[in-house]
Amino acid sequence: MVMQALSSGGTLGHHVRTMSNVSISDEAAIQRRAGLSWEWFEELFAEVLRPRAQHECHPLSFYHGHRLLGVDGSQWSLRNTRAIGSRAGARHRNASREAAFYKFSGAVLVELGTHQPLAAARGLPCAQGMAGELTLARELLGSIPKKEDTLLLADRYYGSARFIADVRHAAGARCQLLVRVKSSCKTRVLDKLSDGSALVETRVCQPGTTRPAGTLQLREIRGEVWRQPSQKDQEGEMAPPERTEVRLWTTLLDEQKHPAVELLALYAKRWEQELFFGELKRHTGRQHLMRATTLEGAETEFGANILAASLLAAHRVKTAQSVSLEPVRISVDKIGSALEALLPVLSIAGSLITARQRQGIITKFLEHMARESIIRPRRARTCQRGVRKPQDSWPRIHERSSRNGHFEFKLIPW
Repeated sequence: MVMQALSSGGTLGHHVRTMSNVSISDEAAIQRRAGLSWEWFEELFAEVLRPRAQHECHPLSFYHGHRLLGVDGSQWSLRNTRAIGSRAGARHRNASREAAFYKFSGAVLVELGTHQPLAAARGLPCAQGMAGELTLARELLGSIPKKEDTLLLADRYYGSARFIADVRHAAGARCQLLVRVKSSCKTRVLDKLSDGSALVETRVCQPGTTRPAGTLQLREIRGEVWRQPSQKDQEGEMAPPERTEVRLWTTLLDEQKHPAVELLALYAKRWEQELFFGELKRHTGRQHLMRATTLEGAETEFGANILAASLLAAHRVKTAQSVSLEPVRISVDKIGSALEALLPVLSIAGSLITARQRQGIITKFLEHMARESIIRPRRARTCQRGVRKPQDSWPRIHERSSRNGHFEFKLIPW
């Protein structure tokens, strides 16, 4: 199943025959896969999904000894088959229109820096409705490592006192949080700290209600984020950057050890969670539609994709160590394509080669993959972004827009 997830084509039976040299028909392979429940995948995840970053080798995966984690959800489109439509109920609606496809939801807990999945939860469309992203994310909180210090990053959708309290209850006191919150969240300022942040108190509501269930003390950090434009206006001057104001809550209350400016810049690493989902969909060919034609098949396909992402993360970390680079500088697409070519060769060779020859092939392959998978520094653009001439009713872009360089941050002190 993992090989099928990494491959751009081929049936499950084809990949089983290729990898195991077992004579099995496509129908028999599908029948055996149908016997795998989601609970089986959850037990397998608990055994094989482990953090891969090490303090000495991957400093970008840690902050002051805290392992950086991210949690988020995404959706996949399902095929409009009779087997899915008879059980999925009504399609998701966006404003006044019904979606073209049924949706499959998934939430993943990811180690930032290596893009290693640590746990996954799924939501199926049904007549009673589909479980929301927050509900799925809460199922993952028990998989946060409890024997080491961790720091969980999340976007505004998770920015509530109720979710923070749930994380601290499920993951223990060694798990800290850094989340973005909406501007409408109410707090009471207790103290203005020396680094420009503030110690605030917010109300925790009971699950599913607005009834109060206590209070929570947090640090609130406010700042601006922008990127310098790369073009000049008609007068020959640089256009002013577009600034975005962010509001963060964190359980790291020591402003001397964890300055507000550091945490404001650190929050940018949350975007790796979005990159993880982009890689998960792209290297498995699921940007548009899942291949499954039943809800059970969609569960199995999602589980196999998570295992494939873990396999790619393992090889990504090993390749990065061989060239003394961070794992994010290694292309996961090229690793996936290389593994797709190597694994069938090793399986078919079988007893035709000795163990020493097999290890030699793997060593040479890893050296080649290390050279070819490095993501080179991006060159300056020769054509600015933001230029298009659409043929439909979408509005034309009359002004070019382009941003270069790193993001810049500015703290808004209390």
